[in-house]
Amino acid sequence: MKFIIIGAGGVGSFYGVKLKMIGHNVTFIARNDNLEYLKNNKLKLTHPDFLFEDYVDVISIEELDKIDPSMIDAIFIATKSMSTKLISKTLAKWIQHTHDVPYFISLQNGVENEDRMCEYLPKDKVIGGLTRLIAAHIIKIGEVESVGEVQTILGAVFPDKKNNDFLEILKKQLDKTNTTTILTNNIKLELWKKLIINNGVNAICALLEEKSGTLINDEKVSVLIYNLMKEAAIASHVVGVNISEDDANEMFELMKNFESIIPSMWMDKKNNRDLELDDICGVVIKNCEKQGIDASYTRTISTVLEYQYKKQKNSEK
Repeated sequence: MKFIIIGAGGVGSFYGVKLKMIGHNVTFIARNDNLEYLKNNKLKLTHPDFLFEDYVDVISIEELDKIDPSMIDAIFIATKSMSTKLISKTLAKWIQHTHDVPYFISLQNGVENEDRMCEYLPKDKVIGGLTRLIAAHIIKIGEVESVGEVQTILGAVFPDKKNNDFLEILKKQLDKTNTTTILTNNIKLELWKKLIINNGVNAICALLEEKSGTLINDEKVSVLIYNLMKEAAIASHVVGVNISEDDANEMFELMKNFESIIPSMWMDKKNNRDLELDDICGVVIKNCEKQGIDASYTRTISTVLEYQYKKQKNSEK
């Protein structure tokens, strides 16, 4: 199969490398220094179970026009949520004269990426996805460190026989990579479940600069995390997902046993990259406001982190 991976960061590199290692044709789309480095040097990806160090095919998004869309099976989008709209517009232009278009699979944080993609791309070709039990980060240019047993949940936004058949084929290939793939007919529910976890630990770990396991098992901080998760569950009611407080409580208890990780926002803060506050905390605040509720825990943690990060960046200028 032929795949394009947009975003050669931690998660994008992991999935691209895994697919390449089992014999598939994989092209990465990267930008800036990462693009130039990978055009001339090997990509190194480490995991407790394997090591990959080899040259990969990499292009800029402007070079996408050189590729025939009908020759690609699927495009994985593994960028920050802030770029989804622009990428979707670019992809829509790329496929505008092609009848047989690839599937577009989001592996991003947040619950609104698929909606943005559906504004520009064929709705039946949009696949929602999320990753669990994986931490993958760029530790220096051209080198990615990953850990975890890795689970992927995939589901079509508008399921039909054709996209379900494609997902079954894709699952068989992903199963060969020693990771677990789960297919669902309710991807929106799964995305919101992940948002509950992200809202619970991502921003607060970045703010306090501590791993998730340390904080969720702290007597006082765990109360904050529980309420951050509860507010995300309340926010889900606006879009008809209706995750209950009992569901949030069950997820909170399960998280206590998860492997302690450095969430993405803390890594972004360390590396002076944009934080996905709007697509995680902002969604919770917005959807609670629509119900006349102030998501006070989420608003506080998000606001303090945003202020702290702006101050940090200004001091480095």
